[in-house]
Amino acid sequence: MLTFKDMLSLKTDILEKNKVKYVRHKDRREEYRELIKDRSELLKYQTKQKNDVFKECDYIASFVGIEQSKAVFIGMFKVDGSTETDYGFKYELNEVDGFDDFKDRLVIDWGKSAITWHQWVNDNPKNIIELLPKGYLGEFPGLLNFTLDYTELKKLSENIRANREWYLQLSSINGIYLILDKTTGNQYIGSAYGKDGIWQRWGEYAKSGHGGNELLKALCSKDACYCKNFQFTILQSLPSNMSNKDVISVENFYKQKLGTRVFGLNKN
Repeated sequence: MLTFKDMLSLKTDILEKNKVKYVRHKDRREEYRELIKDRSELLKYQTKQKNDVFKECDYIASFVGIEQSKAVFIGMFKVDGSTETDYGFKYELNEVDGFDDFKDRLVIDWGKSAITWHQWVNDNPKNIIELLPKGYLGEFPGLLNFTLDYTELKKLSENIRANREWYLQLSSINGIYLILDKTTGNQYIGSAYGKDGIWQRWGEYAKSGHGGNELLKALCSKDACYCKNFQFTILQSLPSNMSNKDVISVENFYKQKLGTRVFGLNKN
């Protein structure tokens, strides 16, 4: 079985000339999608340590622990010094180029010593379990058990093959959905019916950011990146044999129930 040490040796000579550690950050959230969404915060977090754990390190290979003893690779970093602070040590960590094909995709088995969160690479080869598909969002959690930020929706639309289960589920049902503007708390209620169900509408949002909805379009016209504030979720799935008129009736009920015509982003 190929190990991370093997892969590193094939890709670079870093191991031949430097001291390299694995770092496994723990995360209570076990959903892969949540993990990669907060990657930037995670990278900031790893620069601050209570003890001088990277004192003798030249490089660190960073991972985040997910379920069981698995860990997902998030990047290779050069240790360019440290500063002692009131809370411990702050490190200057600079990401090494050339590992984009493995970031947020390569999964290793950390082994039984999960409690030891930093280990020397030369002493612990670490078996590679899998390489997740590029653009993978994680397992589909169920129709009513997720929210998708716009950037995730865009990623999904550009990587259908890597997220086939998401696509199949969303395109197979009609339903009522909600778009939340996370900056203001305003909500938009919409419905989807007919061929390709929810996905037919959400695919349009992924392309344009606003899906042609008047008030959402107005927000995006002021700032082309405003759609990144939108969060998508399904409120209710509906039978495929329900008439379009009945679907719209359910949609109108939700608009009334949540007050999205008066206080939200629904104009009609």
